[in-house]
Amino acid sequence: MAMLSLLTACEIEKIAIPPTSAGIATHGVLSATATTQVVLLERTRNGTVSAGLPPFELEDPIGSDPGIAESGAIVSLTTPDGQTLLAREDNVIIGSSAGRGVYRFTLRGDALERRQTYRLSVHTANGEILTAETSVPEGVVAEVAEQREFDRSRDTVVVEWPAAPGARSYFVRIETPFGPRSFFTDSTRVRLTGELRNADLSTLPRVFIPGFPQAVTVSAVDSNYYDWYRTHNDEFSGIGLVNRVRGGLGVFGSLVRLRFLNFGVVAPQRERESGTFRFVGTPAESISTPYLRLELYVESRAARADQTDALSGRYERQMKLGDVGCAVCGLLGATRNGRVELALLRDWFANDTAEVLTGEFHGDTIVGLYRSHGGIARFVKQP
Repeated sequence: MAMLSLLTACEIEKIAIPPTSAGIATHGVLSATATTQVVLLERTRNGTVSAGLPPFELEDPIGSDPGIAESGAIVSLTTPDGQTLLAREDNVIIGSSAGRGVYRFTLRGDALERRQTYRLSVHTANGEILTAETSVPEGVVAEVAEQREFDRSRDTVVVEWPAAPGARSYFVRIETPFGPRSFFTDSTRVRLTGELRNADLSTLPRVFIPGFPQAVTVSAVDSNYYDWYRTHNDEFSGIGLVNRVRGGLGVFGSLVRLRFLNFGVVAPQRERESGTFRFVGTPAESISTPYLRLELYVESRAARADQTDALSGRYERQMKLGDVGCAVCGLLGATRNGRVELALLRDWFANDTAEVLTGEFHGDTIVGLYRSHGGIARFVKQP
């Protein structure tokens, strides 16, 4: 009885904390290279949000996140000459549930007036009002990507661009299969080496991955964009972001893309596990095989003997009538003691795998099995 009394006395009182109201959050960036201008509108979760560098563009960016889309709002944009444009919600345009909370203005990027004020106004179905404004920096738009080969083992690239009046900073973004490496700079030049690491990810992978095409963009951005993405949200208090949106949370900014490069990343292929491997088989197998060619690189050697070496590269699909997607896509894999496992990606992103090939090296041949397709696959290394 004494022990029971002691346990009862030590019980901590439980207090119910009422949930905070969900506010309106927006993300809109006027882009000088876009064919239309888009504003995302959603609800915050319990009053606390987190912000990072801009995510990849998706057809349903809120619903697939998943977020709480704010649908049925009236979203308008007032141009510098006083004209008012009304946005249409994507789900209305395409006639499906996808695209809720995505509001689109039929305003081309090349029609944006530089260093002039654009005003955003949002009226939700619940009567809330959100307003914001931005001024588009100057600068000559880079429309088409410059194609370059980049040998990660030896190349260093200096990317330069002219100063853009009205820009608060310059935003550099390098696409990688694991997510972008992004940063701001006040300079008009950056130096990129093959040893560059992705500090935006906890595992610090290399930025440049052999076998992958990797876009590098440099954009002049306004103060709203710069302040929103350079600040961070406290996960407990929800405080810390520089927010210039009135009546809600988020960013309404603008950018002008000044440089656009597309690096075809390569590296020496001296190892047994690297090189170009082509499918071999009977005529019937050649007709039915889904994959024709593997191009492999040893991305990095393991630090210890009991760990696997990392592989990267690309593969070629056998396209048939009605097939969609890339004909040549990325791959990532690992090898140890003659065993190999390759994740054949659906495109060029590490988080989307189309098929897995598991097998062994037998001299200059990879012999393996597909996880989904089934059947034995043989790929022979080309001289």
